[in-house]
Amino acid sequence: MLDRFKKESFPFLQNLRPDTDFDWLSIAQHYGLPTRLLVWTGNALAALWFAVASDPGSGVTEGVVWVLEVEPKNEKKPSRNESPFELNRTYIFQPFHIDRRIAAQVGWFSIHRYSEERGKFYALDNIKLYKRNIQRYPVPIAAFDKLRAELRLVGVTQATIFPDLAGLCAEIQADCLGTFRATPTI
Repeated sequence: MLDRFKKESFPFLQNLRPDTDFDWLSIAQHYGLPTRLLVWTGNALAALWFAVASDPGSGVTEGVVWVLEVEPKNEKKPSRNESPFELNRTYIFQPFHIDRRIAAQVGWFSIHRYSEERGKFYALDNIKLYKRNIQRYPVPIAAFDKLRAELRLVGVTQATIFPDLAGLCAEIQADCLGTFRATPTI
């Protein structure tokens, strides 16, 4: 999928020029392509916005904000010579902010090691190096509307989280129709 994304995305990249596979994966993930990356934010208000942005489906009783304290030994500095597909364990990295969405969301990623024998990626809360540094904070659905309004008051909106035409259109729709709908993304 990444090879096809590299070939077919150029008309949409505008002035972006991804330099490494870390860059390519970061952009692909941010625009909805499944990758081995999990998106994180360095902005607590953005994290809360993502937790309450959309009404959950039936049977779901809460949103969740996950907080991860990153130890230096677990942080990867992406380099041109290293392949993200050959890492021997899971790391956290901050991509170059070559895209407005990544910059606006203070983007970080965890890049997960794939287990051939299990046929799946390792989850952070199942890895000893990360388990003690990850916290789960539930957000009750009953608080979603109030939190959305409060986030809006401090300038955290669809348009600031997604500073592009999709974010602007969603923001205009929310303002004019009095409804809140998050654009389908990541």
